[in-house]
Amino acid sequence: MTRIALLALALSTFACSKKDDPKPSSAAPAAAEKTAEAPAAAPAGAPVKTTPTALFDEFTKPGVDGMALLDKYHEGATFSGKVSVKGHEEDGKPILWMELDGGRHIDLAYTDVAKAKAVKDGDTVTVTCKIGGAMDKLMQVLDCM
Repeated sequence: MTRIALLALALSTFACSKKDDPKPSSAAPAAAEKTAEAPAAAPAGAPVKTTPTALFDEFTKPGVDGMALLDKYHEGATFSGKVSVKGHEEDGKPILWMELDGGRHIDLAYTDVAKAKAVKDGDTVTVTCKIGGAMDKLMQVLDCM
């Protein structure tokens, strides 16, 4: 339940951060500049390969276009990192975090409960996940495999 609330909050933050520009002709050059600065997208139909820190930084960068990022990461992201077990949900599913610097962390929501339970505190895992969103010091990724 907490994950759903965090996901809804993160997605609403992205939707609210997108500003409508009444002048489409002036928006086109700005969009072209942002595209030129952005890292190369993954091949069509493939998750973006990245690092946990780069992924988190990209989603929490001031002025980020959240909708463009959700498009870029439509097929998800693949990354590796050290996992901390932070407890268990009501159904017994473990709460798994990848801790980054400065108290930031990525909450990993596995689709397979048995696979999630097999992860031990301190394990390094490589996951492919859908992006739920990010805000402040929390990022949530979903459907991790």
